[in-house]
Amino acid sequence: MAARKPALACSLLRLIARNAQRIPPLPLACTLALAAPAALAQPAPTNSPPAVGQSAASSYDASRHDALIVARREGRIDATEALNQLTAWLASPLDDDARRRVASDAVAIASADGRYAQAVALGRQATPAKLADYALAPLALAARRARDSGLQGEVVGVWRARQPDAREPRVHEAWWRIESGDIAGAKALYRALSQPAPTRVDDRVALLELRGALARTDKDLLQALGAYTEAGALWPGRLDLRREADFLLAASGAASSAFENAEAAERATPSSFSPLALSTLQQEALAQRLRWAIRARDQRLGAERVVALDRVLADQEAALARVDAAAPKAEPGDADAWRTVRVRLQSDRLLALVERGRPADAIALHDTLRAAGTELPAYGLQAAARAFAQERRSIDAVPLYEAAMAKGGADMPMPDEVHYGLVYAYLDVGRFADAEALLDRLEAATPAQMRLAPEAGRPNGEYTEVSGLRGLVQLYSDRPALAQRSFSVLTREAPLNAGYAQGAALTARLREHPEAALARYEALAADSPYDTGARIGHVEALLDADEFAEARRRAESLAADLPDSVQVREMERKRRALVGPRLDVDAEASSGGAAIASREWRIDSRLSSGLIDDRWRVFYEQSLGRGSTDIGNANWARGGLGLGWQQGRWLAEGIVQHANAGPYRNSVAGRLDYRAGDAWRLSATYDGDSKELPWKARVAGIGAHELGASVGYVVDESRRFDLKWQQLDFSDGNRRDGLDASWRERWISTPAFQLETSLGAGASRGRAVEAPYFNPSSDSSVQLGVRAQWLNWKRDDRQFFQVVELAGGSYRQAGFGSGPMWSLRYEHRWNFGPRLTLRYGAFVSGHPYDGVRERQRGVFLNLSTPLQ
Repeated sequence: MAARKPALACSLLRLIARNAQRIPPLPLACTLALAAPAALAQPAPTNSPPAVGQSAASSYDASRHDALIVARREGRIDATEALNQLTAWLASPLDDDARRRVASDAVAIASADGRYAQAVALGRQATPAKLADYALAPLALAARRARDSGLQGEVVGVWRARQPDAREPRVHEAWWRIESGDIAGAKALYRALSQPAPTRVDDRVALLELRGALARTDKDLLQALGAYTEAGALWPGRLDLRREADFLLAASGAASSAFENAEAAERATPSSFSPLALSTLQQEALAQRLRWAIRARDQRLGAERVVALDRVLADQEAALARVDAAAPKAEPGDADAWRTVRVRLQSDRLLALVERGRPADAIALHDTLRAAGTELPAYGLQAAARAFAQERRSIDAVPLYEAAMAKGGADMPMPDEVHYGLVYAYLDVGRFADAEALLDRLEAATPAQMRLAPEAGRPNGEYTEVSGLRGLVQLYSDRPALAQRSFSVLTREAPLNAGYAQGAALTARLREHPEAALARYEALAADSPYDTGARIGHVEALLDADEFAEARRRAESLAADLPDSVQVREMERKRRALVGPRLDVDAEASSGGAAIASREWRIDSRLSSGLIDDRWRVFYEQSLGRGSTDIGNANWARGGLGLGWQQGRWLAEGIVQHANAGPYRNSVAGRLDYRAGDAWRLSATYDGDSKELPWKARVAGIGAHELGASVGYVVDESRRFDLKWQQLDFSDGNRRDGLDASWRERWISTPAFQLETSLGAGASRGRAVEAPYFNPSSDSSVQLGVRAQWLNWKRDDRQFFQVVELAGGSYRQAGFGSGPMWSLRYEHRWNFGPRLTLRYGAFVSGHPYDGVRERQRGVFLNLSTPLQ
């Protein structure tokens, strides 16, 4: 037999009383049973196959009707058998009284068994005006459960007309007004029903249910919970009151307790909760546990921080298995509710996977749901967008963030995490104007002081976040000067704000002030030792300052403390690329410069090991080239094995090298660099077989030693001054000394365009000896260059630029006077994050040599890539 419903006994007793006239009218609360939301209020009816016996085929008779009702009341037949017989009778010829009675009983039994859609269909077929009084309450309830407010109002109207002073139809009218949105009318009826206060238990319970429903419409969940709890205490046998209290408990922030209560009640009294009700409460409980697990993770370090998250993920799998097993067996009318529960569970799982640091798994789940046509809620879309952003696929994250905003609509607060995520996603795909427009909206919607606060002038915490976001957007869109001004103001107004301090430290890094950046991050480490963003930034600042050992120690500490963090894994990937083995290649070919070489090409490559003991590198260098001149051709090949040491401000390298020809085919080379603070850069070099040797000198079998020194003064990333000295000591007795000074200035820096100039002047002097190569006794030059760079494509840390450089000036050579010189260079530059940097392009230049103007054309390629 089908499981009995809480209202079944009430409905059947009323049915018997009205038919047999042997039992007095039942209490009002029997007709108001199952006042919880429709599909969640009670277990779904058992769908047993109808038993068709001899009575099913018999013609209608009042005695058979009485026997059928008694059999149903005593449980000898289930609702399916009873309804099959009653609907069979309705299909046969009946007089008006018999049809009225059969239809009324069918409506009552269907409603009592939770078959609200069938009860509504039967009620509409018979029309409420032709039903008996005892069928009106079940039909009104069924119409409310099926959300058929039209039929519900029609039933209430018929009922009130028949019993204008009765209490029960007025209660149902109040429910109908709530369902129809007439809250004021429902409250007026509630006040009328409350005066005087009822004394009968059933009337008090009905009034408490109504009070709970009205409190729910006012979003006063605690008052609603109190009303249903009090009603349940008055009538402990009403399981539907217990269910409603548990749902309100879940909605009030205690979903885990509500689900535990429901499971305990189901174990004690099977069928107390329907499978749909249990799955709904389980989803809400898991969503709450997920929020707790995220907070617990953020307050812990090490592997323990994700234990609660892993438990939630495991329980989500079990909950989804329960839904997948129960949903196919459910009533068709509950399909949407089951679908909603499943979508919420899947959305919660998306969020859990992202928070667990498993964005690839979250993306796979999202793709599966999208292929199935699943429509995710706003928070599910946001979780999927975060997963794509963490996987550096912001081009896929942007439409998901936008969809989440659209779905959230006016109910989504501003600012929200969705807005922050979308701003960064816009930046990552090069939609800078959209990022600025959204940031402007956030600033307009976020005043410095809270609009609604217990006292006037209370600061708005969200304003702090939006203000910091403005500085970060300026920084990430290549406007560091503006960012520095922004964070300077913010840190002055809020010196203890860790977010502002991080922004100021990051600005110092990107403005090429490694020492200042380190100082800021060290202060942050003292003030906010567990701030993940500050710790990651500190590692990156140490790498900028070449403090590789300390960077490694802090990176390992981060990885141990936050093994699930996507940001930490990304930082470690960048660190490994920087300190690991690397291949660098520079290649160039040109023709047309007869004074130097009519045709030439050269490839310089360097293969470096990873850092050894955080300081040492072993490397191999090779240079290959060929030059064609009017006095002959030369092929040059040189290889060398070297050792480098890099620690903090110092860099030292030494190399032993061997060439295929020349007087200095076996030689050594070295380099020493020193960073004297954030401003000064000092360098000295020596090469026993200079790469700068003219091709005609190589043809003649001449070699040269090279000495060099330089001083650089760095103001910031947009301004630099350099002074360089070079000496070539030729094996033929000639010696050439040169001095060059330069000034580089960036004038325009926007997200998509940069413009900078360079002004250089140089002079050189050589010994007055006859030489087969170009060898002026003295010469000098001055040149102004303009460089323009456009960003044409951006996908996260991958970028494509076009660069045009134009330079012009004057060259003076002793004995030949002055003449113009110029150059034009076009370049493509690809940055693929830390994995690869590729530059290639073409150039053309004009230069006078010994009074003859020559034009040179060429191509070039530069490649740098880590090998791990």
